[in-house]
Amino acid sequence: MKKLLKNIAALILIIVSLNACGSDSEGADLTKPTADISLTRESGIYSPGSSILINADFMDDQALKECQVTIASIRSLKGWDTDWDAEMYKIPLSGKEMSYTSTRVLEDIPADIYYGDYQLSFKVLDESNNYTVYTIDITIE
Repeated sequence: MKKLLKNIAALILIIVSLNACGSDSEGADLTKPTADISLTRESGIYSPGSSILINADFMDDQALKECQVTIASIRSLKGWDTDWDAEMYKIPLSGKEMSYTSTRVLEDIPADIYYGDYQLSFKVLDESNNYTVYTIDITIE
C-alpha cells in the first residue's frame, strides 16, 4: 500500500511539473505585428530638400513597441557606395493598435543627393521583439 501511495504521489508531482512548464510556453507571444504603410505622395517621387511623409496603421495581438525606418539606395543594395546615409528613425508605438497620419520619417532629403531609386524599410516590432519588415520604393529626381 505504501508503494502504491508513493507511486501516486510521484505521478501527481510529474503532472503538476508538466503543467507548470506548459503554462510558460502558452503565454509566449509568437505573433508578428502587422502594418499598413503608405506614402502621402502616391507617385513616390521626391526631390532634394523635401520630406517623406507616411500614413500608417500598426497592429499587434499583445503590445506594439516601435517601427524602425531606414533608407538605402538601390545602388547601395547592389554593393555600390551609399548615396544617403540617414540615421535610423524610430516611430514609438504602444498598445495593440496605433495610427499615424502625414508623419515625417527620416531627415529631409539632402540637397546634394544622387538622383535615383531608393528603398524605405519599415521594421515593425512588438514588445516581445517579434517583427515584420515592409519596404516601399521611392525615386529621387
